[in-house]
Amino acid sequence: MLEKRIGIYIYFKQNKFIRQLKRYGHLVYVNKEKKYLLLYIYESDLPQTIEALNGLKYVNDVLVSEYPNIKREYGTENFEPKDYRVI
Repeated sequence: MLEKRIGIYIYFKQNKFIRQLKRYGHLVYVNKEKKYLLLYIYESDLPQTIEALNGLKYVNDVLVSEYPNIKREYGTENFEPKDYRVI
């Protein structure tokens, strides 16, 4: 059984701390200009990881991804046909 993972965005002060932040999860993306990275971790480890990251002096902010909350079902909806002609 696969364990659920979630993405967290970590904003850091300097680019030299990327290597230290890689040990907290699976590194997916790094933006060196805006100084943030995307890290995937297991949902069961989320509270401990966020607490540990917020305790680091070189971390500015930690945000949890909102991707699991986005509606991804694009089923057909009953829209009434509208007349868009301009009279």
